[in-house]
Order: sequence, then structure tokens, then C-alpha cells
Amino acid sequence: MYPEITTPCYFSGAGNGSLCYELYDKTRLQPDIAVIANVADEVVNSMGQKVNYYVNTTTTTSADLIYGEQPTAVYHGPKVVKMIINLTEANLALSKFGFVADDDVVAYMSFNTFMRSMCGDNIYTQLNHSIEPKSGDVFQMTEYGSDRVDGRSGNYFQITERKDQEVGNNMNPLGGHYGWQIKAKRMEYSWEPGLPQETVNNQTTDDTFYGKLTSTIAGEVSSVHKSYEGSADHDSKHFVIDMGYNDTSVYGTYDLSDNDYVVPSKAKHLLDVADNESLLISINEELQILEDQLKKEHFIRYNIDAVDGGQF
Repeated sequence: MYPEITTPCYFSGAGNGSLCYELYDKTRLQPDIAVIANVADEVVNSMGQKVNYYVNTTTTTSADLIYGEQPTAVYHGPKVVKMIINLTEANLALSKFGFVADDDVVAYMSFNTFMRSMCGDNIYTQLNHSIEPKSGDVFQMTEYGSDRVDGRSGNYFQITERKDQEVGNNMNPLGGHYGWQIKAKRMEYSWEPGLPQETVNNQTTDDTFYGKLTSTIAGEVSSVHKSYEGSADHDSKHFVIDMGYNDTSVYGTYDLSDNDYVVPSKAKHLLDVADNESLLISINEELQILEDQLKKEHFIRYNIDAVDGGQF
């Protein structure tokens, strides 16, 4: 016969009677969790920054099932929301699409703060969504960028991740849930209906157009065309090299003479002699030096071969 196994009591305190008292029992910690929730709400309200929050109105029922997009979906807002923001401003990176600012944000807001900010707005009822942030929503750091110089505005960020719990980041003291943690990336790569753009954020482009295409959505107009003086293509041909004079065949070309002897084709006119006379002189000098080096190397090799052949 084995002895009956009973659940051990870690502590038997006054007033517990025969009940087993646990070190952690979430049902008995509700007063403490409520206090932490109030503290989280107070911290966000007192230390958080105001942002303009835009709700992405894309729905799965209206989106294109093949592309997964809803081009006519309009961003709804803005609504003023307060967040505790941890901003990482990365260095600019140059890509084939222009300069890219790979900034990212980790922000926190309490449940009550977000609910109060959206109070009185029926957008979530129309979308049949719960009142909570989601991936695809965008916010602008208006308070942080309110005193930027020369007409600049706060940057826009698009939410990429939303969590209500992460034990490793101390989001859930005593196992409670108190707010949202959101992660977002800089939003400057697209023009969306209902979403304003950052001011004084212009880039030089190959074309005279850069921005929002023509639209049939009410209130949406195309971006203004740009104009630049001069031409990069013209300057490149005039001052650097005109590829129109070059043989671009990867196999090369040869001309046959009257004696059926294969000889290299005529030298190509790489540059305009009238405009680049000094540069051509420099090139000819370099070619002459290279030719002298080749002759010298050939003479040395001839002597070595002669010695190996026993002629000396």
C-alpha cells in the first residue's frame, strides 16, 4: 500500500482555515493587479507623447483576394493618442529607390488610454473590428516634431507588430495584462488615401514625377511634378564618355582587309576631341608608357627562352 499523496501547503496563515495558501494565486491578486493597471495608465498619461493615429480601414471582405490589397481603402483619422515611445533613428541608406530612413519605434500605451482616444468614433463598428491597434495602422509623431525648423513635420510610422504580453520585457507584472506594446517602421515609401505626407521630405529623382499617382478617390490629387535644370545624360556624354561611339558587343568585331587578313577594327572615338583634347593627350601618354612596358617584358622573356634553349 502506497501512502496517499496530498497537495502540500506552503504556508498556513491566520484566517485560512483548512485552505491551502499558495505563494501565487492570480485570483487572489486582483487588487494588486488593479493597482498596477492604474499606475500604467497614469504613467502613459503623464509621460507619454501625443501622436496622430490613423486607422487602416482595409478589410478582408473588400480586399483583392489575389493581391491581398485594397487600393481604395482610406486611412481614417487622425485621432490623438498618447504613447510612451522609444525611438531609434537609423542612418540614411541609399538604395535604388532613393534614400531610405530605416527608423523604428517601440511604443507602449495602456488599454484604457487607447479606448478613451477612440471613444465616440464608430469606425471600429463599421469595420467590425475590436477597438485595438493593429498592423497597418499609421501614427505621426506630432508632438516630437512640432518644433522642427523650416516647415518640417513629425515623421510617420506604420505598425508592424502588436502585443499585449511579453514576460521577458516585464510587460506583465504578477501575470497581469495592462496595455499594448507596438513596433513600427518609418512610413515614407508609399502614398495612401487619407494619409498626409511628411513635409519638406523631397528627394531628387530620375524622372520629373515623384509621389502620388492620379486618383479617382474624392479628395486625393496627384503630386506636383518636379523640374530640374540641365541633364545628367547630356553631361555624362559631354564630359565623361559617350557610349554611343563604343562597340557594346560582348564578342567584339573585326574588319576584313583586301588581303583576307583579319585585323582589329578601327579605334573607337571614345571622347570628343574638341572638348577633351587634354584628356586624350593624357590617355595617349599612358598608352605609350604601357607599350614601352610590354616591349621591355617581351625582350626579357625572349632572353629567358633563349637561355633555356641553350643558345647562350
